[in-house]
Amino acid sequence: MKTLWSVLSVIAIANLLALLGIVGYLKMSDRLDGQRVRELRQLFTETGSQRKAKEEEAKSQAEKDAADAKENAKKGTAPVTAGDALEFKLQQSQVDLARIESLKRDVQVLQETLARQKKALDDDRATLAKERKDFDQAREVVRKNEGDAQFKKAMATLEGLKADKAKATLQTLIDQKEVDQVVSYLNAMQERSRTKVIDEFIKADPKVATDLLERLRTRGVSVAGVGGPP
Repeated sequence: MKTLWSVLSVIAIANLLALLGIVGYLKMSDRLDGQRVRELRQLFTETGSQRKAKEEEAKSQAEKDAADAKENAKKGTAPVTAGDALEFKLQQSQVDLARIESLKRDVQVLQETLARQKKALDDDRATLAKERKDFDQAREVVRKNEGDAQFKKAMATLEGLKADKAKATLQTLIDQKEVDQVVSYLNAMQERSRTKVIDEFIKADPKVATDLLERLRTRGVSVAGVGGPP
């Protein structure tokens, strides 16, 4: 028993000397200092579960820091204050007012342009109406003058014909439904010529002669030698 104890003591002393030798070597070769001694002490005193928990905590903190950095990057700028928001609204209101004023000016210019165009159109219409009226009046004067001249020529021709030929000419107008024109000719004839023509109508068709006499009567004309008013 004593011998065994002696052997164990010798082995322990040898191991201690060896360990001291190793520590001395490491220190002399600058492989061991106070920081590393503390790290080794922590390494051997910290359990595996504690080390794993620290690693998880560090990983979680790193993920949180990354998320915060990403959120800040999205924001980009500092939050807008109430004063800045009010200033922006005022500026926007001024821009809107300027735009409204511009639209009002445009509308006014358009209205003035339309008013000028309408006035010009009304003036053109009035001028056209006046020109048309003047033209119609001039045409009526020409038509009346030419009609009077042509009527006189026709009357001179009828009165220059013999009574039977004048009656035949007027009969043609009657056949053409121009009875009023025939009455106008008879009305304008001299009484002697008119009487001779009416006599020719009486010889040919008393009914036609009677109708012509009645039409002449309504115009206030009597035919001597043919008969008085009924």
